[in-house]
Amino acid sequence: MEFGDFKATEAFNPTYQQIKELELEPHIVDLDAYGFTVIPPEKVAPPDFLERIRETVLRIASERTGNKLSIDENGSAGNYQGQPQTDGQFLLYYLLMADPIFEEWVTNPTLTTVATYLMHGQQQLSSLTSFIKWKGGTYGETLGLHSDSPPDRDGRLPPCSDVANAAYCLTDYTEENGAIAMVPGSHRYCRTPNPGEGVKNAVPVEAKAGSLIAWHGNMWHGAYPKQTDGLRMNVTSYMCHKRLKTQEAYQWRVTQEMLN
Repeated sequence: MEFGDFKATEAFNPTYQQIKELELEPHIVDLDAYGFTVIPPEKVAPPDFLERIRETVLRIASERTGNKLSIDENGSAGNYQGQPQTDGQFLLYYLLMADPIFEEWVTNPTLTTVATYLMHGQQQLSSLTSFIKWKGGTYGETLGLHSDSPPDRDGRLPPCSDVANAAYCLTDYTEENGAIAMVPGSHRYCRTPNPGEGVKNAVPVEAKAGSLIAWHGNMWHGAYPKQTDGLRMNVTSYMCHKRLKTQEAYQWRVTQEMLN
């Protein structure tokens, strides 16, 4: 008997093999047990790719805001009107169309393998964005805790997630640097948090630049305030089930050149 070659799991077997080849088994255990994982840079992408995509995001952010942004200085939204927007953060949307490097990213083997596992192979890209965050921005005492999965009419979330999310860290993530906040195991609650609920059990997800933070769509998560100077940056890959409408309207924007 050989694991990974069962007839009853023909659809899953290739994903299982890819998990083993990429040495992602510990991270799959994390996802199942706690609802999130941190995959280290060496299992995600080479250092030169991290540098290229970080510089690309900085360039796009500078172009859209009208400000020359630097990773070591606090930011400003300038002329940019992306929503939601706070005093210490803005989001860049439609990155997939902004530069070919993002086409490289959405086909990254580690990203696609984790997404396929979480979504049982039924995922599609819903949005590709970047959260640009600097000192002073805060979600308040609640940390902005929420879940990404859309609830049914009774407020329940499905055990098999309809969405999954992953943040590619372009800078170091620490609590002082405004890290993502997670409530471990909350993906099993299958409901959204009430206002203020979960804060006492939240933990900062700390990770080096180049790491991939992935989580189940039911996870209660938010973010800590950034207390340090400079930018906290990521590329966030949000996946949804094929039956759901995507956040970004790719059907109207994907070019034939991109498909080729």
